[in-house]
Amino acid sequence: MASNLACIGLDVWRRSDFRDMVAAARSGAETIAKDGEVGVHIWTDESGARLILTTEGDLVRVVTPTFYAAPGAIISEPQAIDGGLVLAELVNQHDEVITEIACQLEELSLLAGAEQPVTGPASVVVLGNSVQVTGRADGAVPGLVFEPTGAYAASTDAVAHLTGVVLAVEQRAVSSTGQAFTAARVQTDGFQVTLCVPAGDPQLASGDVVDVEGYVVASLPALRR
Repeated sequence: MASNLACIGLDVWRRSDFRDMVAAARSGAETIAKDGEVGVHIWTDESGARLILTTEGDLVRVVTPTFYAAPGAIISEPQAIDGGLVLAELVNQHDEVITEIACQLEELSLLAGAEQPVTGPASVVVLGNSVQVTGRADGAVPGLVFEPTGAYAASTDAVAHLTGVVLAVEQRAVSSTGQAFTAARVQTDGFQVTLCVPAGDPQLASGDVVDVEGYVVASLPALRR
């Protein structure tokens, strides 16, 4: 099972390597929110690999890996819950609910001050902890699912199970680590996600039907305006 960091080419095995990586990211990160001693900063590598850093003074308290991706969904009325997560609905262009979602949100720190209700185009990134290619699609595939398994758990978590069809595949690499990863655009039930996996784990191609268990991070760019 791939770690969240491995899915974006930032896998490390020693605590010292992790600390060095976070320190380097912190020095080149963009600050998107500051409230007293607490700050939220986003570092983005040329490959698209991204770290969200929550700091308190000089200490980095939380590190969340994700990927810079184009919007492929519409998020409606995200609500912050305990544990730094967000519950929200994903809707279609007619404001009809497709599914719920439990996720990390890049702009969580900006949510409380936003004009309500909050809705808008969002990117949904799935870090593929477990991914299997189950077949090939010659056309539309019926029965695609997106199940926010962490939304219904006793302890809410930003995890989901989905099936989808790979629309496009890009191979990326992080220069500082030399690690390669795959960023795939995937059509699931009513919206698109960007799926990130370590290169070749598994090998993905357009038209593949995939079954995924993964960690979910969303971005709602309208909150930064």
